[in-house]
Amino acid sequence: MSDVDSCPPVGRQRRAAVFAALVALFVSLLSLTGAGPAAAEDTDCAPLVLAPFGDPGDAVNKATVPVGESTCFSLAASAAGRYLVSIDRGSAAYAQMFAADGTEVDCYDETFSESGRCDLPAPGDYTLKIVNSGQWDLTDTAFTVVPLSSATEGCYDDVGTAWYPPLPVRTTVSGLEIDCQAFEGTPGERVLLSRATKVYGEMVSWITDATGTRICPRVTADDESSLSCVLPGEGPYRVISEVTYSEKGFPAEYTAGVHSLTDPEGCRTASVRPFGAPEGLDYQDNPCFTFTVGKAGPYVVHEVDDYSASAALVYDAAGKIACEETDPCRLRAAGTYTAIISLGVDPGDDLLLLDRASDAGCVAAGTGVFQGELSVVGEYDCLALDVPQGATIAALTPIGSDGVDAEVEVVDANGTVQCGTTKLADGTCVLAGTAPFRALVHTDALGTGNSTGPYSIAFHRVDGANDCPVLPAGSFGADGAKATFGTGDGVFSQCLGIPADAHTGAEVLQLVNTSGGVPARFSVLDATGKQVCDRTATSNGWVVCALTPGVAHTVLVTGRDLAATYTLARRDVTASASSAGCVKTAAAKVGGPSVTGVAGEPGTLTCHQVTTDAAADALHLDVRDALGTANLAVFGGDGGSECSFRNRSCAVTGSTTHQVLVQTPVTLKAAPEYHLDALRVATADGPAPECTRVPSVSYGYGPVTGTLDEQHSAVCAVLPTAGFDRFDMAITDTTGATTTAVPALYNKSWNNGCSLYIPSGWQCAAGGSSSGASPSVLVLGLPEKASSTSYSAKLTCTSTLCGPDRVSVAAVGPATGVTGTKVKLTVTGTALPLNATVRLSQSGKTLTATTDSVSADNRTLTATLDLTGAAAGTWNVSVYAGCCEFQKGTFTVTEPQLTSTVAPKITGTAKTGAKVTAEPGSWSAAPTSYTYQWKADGTAISGATAKTYTVTAAVVGKKLTVTVTAVRSGWKSGTSTSGAVTVAKGDAPKATTLPVISGTAKVGKTLKTTNGTWSPAATSYAYQWYANGTAVSGATKSSLVLKSAQKGKKITVKVVARRTGHKDGSAVSKPTKAVVR
Repeated sequence: MSDVDSCPPVGRQRRAAVFAALVALFVSLLSLTGAGPAAAEDTDCAPLVLAPFGDPGDAVNKATVPVGESTCFSLAASAAGRYLVSIDRGSAAYAQMFAADGTEVDCYDETFSESGRCDLPAPGDYTLKIVNSGQWDLTDTAFTVVPLSSATEGCYDDVGTAWYPPLPVRTTVSGLEIDCQAFEGTPGERVLLSRATKVYGEMVSWITDATGTRICPRVTADDESSLSCVLPGEGPYRVISEVTYSEKGFPAEYTAGVHSLTDPEGCRTASVRPFGAPEGLDYQDNPCFTFTVGKAGPYVVHEVDDYSASAALVYDAAGKIACEETDPCRLRAAGTYTAIISLGVDPGDDLLLLDRASDAGCVAAGTGVFQGELSVVGEYDCLALDVPQGATIAALTPIGSDGVDAEVEVVDANGTVQCGTTKLADGTCVLAGTAPFRALVHTDALGTGNSTGPYSIAFHRVDGANDCPVLPAGSFGADGAKATFGTGDGVFSQCLGIPADAHTGAEVLQLVNTSGGVPARFSVLDATGKQVCDRTATSNGWVVCALTPGVAHTVLVTGRDLAATYTLARRDVTASASSAGCVKTAAAKVGGPSVTGVAGEPGTLTCHQVTTDAAADALHLDVRDALGTANLAVFGGDGGSECSFRNRSCAVTGSTTHQVLVQTPVTLKAAPEYHLDALRVATADGPAPECTRVPSVSYGYGPVTGTLDEQHSAVCAVLPTAGFDRFDMAITDTTGATTTAVPALYNKSWNNGCSLYIPSGWQCAAGGSSSGASPSVLVLGLPEKASSTSYSAKLTCTSTLCGPDRVSVAAVGPATGVTGTKVKLTVTGTALPLNATVRLSQSGKTLTATTDSVSADNRTLTATLDLTGAAAGTWNVSVYAGCCEFQKGTFTVTEPQLTSTVAPKITGTAKTGAKVTAEPGSWSAAPTSYTYQWKADGTAISGATAKTYTVTAAVVGKKLTVTVTAVRSGWKSGTSTSGAVTVAKGDAPKATTLPVISGTAKVGKTLKTTNGTWSPAATSYAYQWYANGTAVSGATKSSLVLKSAQKGKKITVKVVARRTGHKDGSAVSKPTKAVVR
């Protein structure tokens, strides 16, 4: 059954309002042209048939409406008032009503957000439009129009407001039928509207008078029912109803009417019952009960039948809500109340009324097991507890009991709840109220097979005032102490005590079911009732408990009343755990060996106490085995959790000891041995020196390759990541093995950001809190199931850019290049990608350099610029990197320079008067012409610009060179200077005619000589006279006066011909006759 009050979708009305506004605007525009609405549209509207209350019969109208259009109907209204337009539920259509003058009639009730409520202002002719606002054409869409403004014509006969006899069951033939039920009500009377469908459905009902409108305001007060109403006016009163939907279709049965709340008649009388099995329950179809209580307080007010029990709706004498189906029902004063139960078509219930502050019907229950039975649906049992105020207790119920799943709550003398089932099961129920205390037992289950039957409750004190046996401190060794106990024969729970002076600050408690196959759960509480840990039902499970220093604790174990045995052990997991059999293991450096351990049977806890030099050290921890079934959990020196129980690596810091628990879950097979990696990846000074420092991760990292084995179990790298960086990580085994290295990416908090997704692979996140720099440490370890691997690993940034650097370009160099050559460009900046390009542009032409490489820090890019065919001149330079273009000034392309490949040389003998020739040598390209400049000792010789040069006397002894200038069109001229040659003197003049002596060879006479003729001509002469071949002293002129010393001797003369820049030439004349006296 359903009493849902449904309304048409508000969205449809908003569309209607918008459309109505557009129509009004259209009408106003027509009025400007003198044409009324009727003149602007088709006036051939089908006549509308009005339907009466009840079965509409032939008064169902049909409309065929294309998408986005409307169909009109003419209505001749004989009276003013409200008309209800109901359209087939399955259509996306709404109605508009227009008066004869084109004025739109209001058809929307704003107060209750209801459409189709058209208020006609006067009798007359109207036009109704059915508008298709959906996505499909409407064919024969059914609708009815029912006048609501009348007294009781067409209504069912008057009925009163009494609660009994029940409302008559009515039948509606369709969702377009509108029914009217008249009722006798008194103005000022508070009534409750009752309506419900027999099967699941939806219906709309409201209280009205002769107007047909809702006369009851929308209820907003918390203590008033949304269906209640203080009748206004004078009547006559009616209930109008419309069943809009029935799960099983039409015809459909329903009830609709009104009951009095201020003067309820026909109600049954109920009284407060004692706890225990209620007697004399009478399941009738009268839903109303009145009852009187002598005091305020919490009560149980339930409607019950033979299947279920639930809280009833309770009204006070004024007809306002006292309890809105709540538990408990807190009545604020003594007095008479009205309880209303199911208001459906076929009610059949009774009322159960209990005073939660009463001890009537209670039975005594001490600590230990209490067994009882709920024999009637809705029964509440009361157990009187012999515990003082301030005590902390537990009330345990068996796991998965074959009896009733009992709900237990403890109340004090005033009926005030102290604790519910959860706190009682946890053992954290502190009795802070007024003694005595009572436990109320019931169940929320449905059906007699679930809500009735036996139950068992074990009560325990957990505040130290108990006689629980001691749970001894144990060891990780095979012979460690433990508690042993069992269940069955009425026993399903066990309490154990941990002495105040016999525990550490954190201990692992492990419960093992050794026989019977029955899971159990446990919780641990300190003497104040604070729960320090708990473990859900398990056959082999553990939990680490933070035990309060110097305080005793109680362990509560809950199982089933079945034959089973258990062991419970507790072991130290703090810095002193080595005394409890936790094997000490020193952390190794990255690249060091793993530690081998024996796994034991599945479920066995093995402990390694990993030690390191300083609390600031960060350790990478992982456990591996051939089956991949071993898990680890890690705890710090104070026993605090550092890594949760999992088959995944983690990093820890903050302690010099870390307790690593290794276990293969009891449901899995254990390998014979496991390998523990305990590697120091950082110290207070930063990441370990064994970690590679990666200069940039702007576009990822790698690929990196290497090998790992049990003696070299991991490698690491420091990555300059940013906080939000995410990477895809591709890892392969280069030998083709299917097992691959396992990554861990640790952020500054040492959280591992790597996860394996199937089938896509590993994804790793830097795990920072901002986009700023947040360096991380990457660790690559051995595969889970293999003891060696040859790895290749590569991180690829999943976003455009990783790391803190943004793409920037600082400079491009060099700034010049020679056309026809290839220039190596260097780009500096940050986050430079390998696909960055350098482009030169000039007058619509573009040159693109080919990127050669990018430095590891992504700050230097080299590229080759091919200037083949590039025009000389200034080009604009741009670097395209990432998303952007960076304009970086200009680049000058110059013409090519002719260069000498073989130097010029001088041919010929460099001596005065000789002609020397310049050989131009070889050049980088064939010159079209040459120019020359001869130089002496580096100084240009004026006028010496020909290929040949005749050596002059001025350059004798100087270094003679020639500078050749090579010329080629479109090229820069090149110059090259030959090697130097020293200029020698020219050849001596040669006598072509010998000197001739004239005069008489006689003492006292003067002899003279001619110079002779010389080639080349001499510029000056020198003389030396000889007598019989012996030089005559002082005889160096062109004449000689003969003296007696020359008597008898023949005289000759040697003429020396001198020419500037030449060697001296000489010639000797023929001798004279012997000189006579």
